[in-house]
Amino acid sequence: MVSATATSSTRDFLKDQLLTFNCYQFSRGVRATRPLSRRWVSAGQCLCTHDPDKICDPSRLYDLHFNESSDEEAANELKEINERFPDIPPDRIGVFNPDGEMSFIYVPPHFMDVLWSAAIAADGVLRSVSLTAQPQGERRWAVFEATLNERIAEPFELPIDKSGRPKAIPPRANPVVAELRALRALSWGRLLPGVIIIAAGVLIALWIAKLWR
Repeated sequence: MVSATATSSTRDFLKDQLLTFNCYQFSRGVRATRPLSRRWVSAGQCLCTHDPDKICDPSRLYDLHFNESSDEEAANELKEINERFPDIPPDRIGVFNPDGEMSFIYVPPHFMDVLWSAAIAADGVLRSVSLTAQPQGERRWAVFEATLNERIAEPFELPIDKSGRPKAIPPRANPVVAELRALRALSWGRLLPGVIIIAAGVLIALWIAKLWR
């Protein structure tokens, strides 16, 4: 298990509330600018499955957006927060919105590495590239930003219980495992008629041999 936390803490640990989400769809992207490139991962279709103090809305699905942030960037942001907003905890790494708006969490590169790999550890991926450009001269465009987006191409919806609320389900099978199961089922489907014919032929032959005795 990998976690992302602030470098220092001023929070009251006795007031911590643990929320757990099952997230069923991931997308990821990378943005190239000067001087650094930054990655992001969005976890969508997230169902809150552990909420002792009833913070989440049980009828709502949540979106969690993770942005990569280096230690230096985090330190600069904390300094700015302390100066401009003294009431905001200086060691927070993001904000969760129970009302359903997208929640943004800023994580260090080593945590983003894990999210980055998890974002495509599922079914087929749809990729797209976006460019931010401005005219330069008569026939040229200056590109200032490039973004790579990857997301699961297959549409996915969580089942609904009798009360109209989305419910948790087991994770989908690894695509390699699913493909092997499909091939095995297909192979048995093709072989079964032949096996039945051969078995019937053997039974008929045994029956004929018995009549000749």
